[in-house]
Amino acid sequence: MILNQGYLIKRHSNTRQVEPYYMRLLKENELKDVMKLQQSVYDALPNKEVLYMDSELGMYEDLKAGAMILGVYNSKDQLISYRYISFPKKVEHNLGNDILLPENQLEYVVHLETTVVSPDYRGNRLQSLTLSKAIDLIKPMGMNHLLCTVSPYNLFSLYNIMSAGLNIKSLKRKYGDKGDQGIWRFILHKDLRPEATTFSEDYHLLKLDRIAEQKKLIEMGYIGYNLIKESQMIQYALINDDIQSPFEFAV
Repeated sequence: MILNQGYLIKRHSNTRQVEPYYMRLLKENELKDVMKLQQSVYDALPNKEVLYMDSELGMYEDLKAGAMILGVYNSKDQLISYRYISFPKKVEHNLGNDILLPENQLEYVVHLETTVVSPDYRGNRLQSLTLSKAIDLIKPMGMNHLLCTVSPYNLFSLYNIMSAGLNIKSLKRKYGDKGDQGIWRFILHKDLRPEATTFSEDYHLLKLDRIAEQKKLIEMGYIGYNLIKESQMIQYALINDDIQSPFEFAV
């Protein structure tokens, strides 16, 4: 079933051409195409920490458990982008544990996992398009929480996800094993329930790469709620007029 369709611009060398696209859910037997696209995008990345590689087996098991992969196809029926969504329930790797969600809310968590876009089709807002459609699919399920991880070095993905209303609630190393500390990731959250959140008018601005300072602010209860793309700075503030601490940073 086609979930969405329209037109996009393909960029190749110095040429640009308009072509149609369509979006649909992928099946388990199509994971080879997902792995191929993921590998090609990973190979082209100058900073490999930006993309954590999913395994085919892990995605297959998730799909069997109810996960979804939204695939975007070009006019030649080639997979050019996908968004992977999972429903972790009450397991250890549920990101709700990282932001101290109440235990009774963990079963209502949705993970926005990997999003990949072919370099030839970047600039078409495909991350935003697939996220919007994912939220449309999730809302009727009665889920309450969207959570995801984003690298502090991935400006455009972070901007897209924060523009959709997800806020930074944690900053820690993830995906490490066997003594590996892992790689730095923001953990972002959006509560899908209709509750208004207001932030203090006093805020701190920090550059994306100021890891230690951001981590300290978050540990003090601050939330990253806005990314200024041009200056690559994040605004942090307290919620609901909490008392502003005297913690200061040089911008």
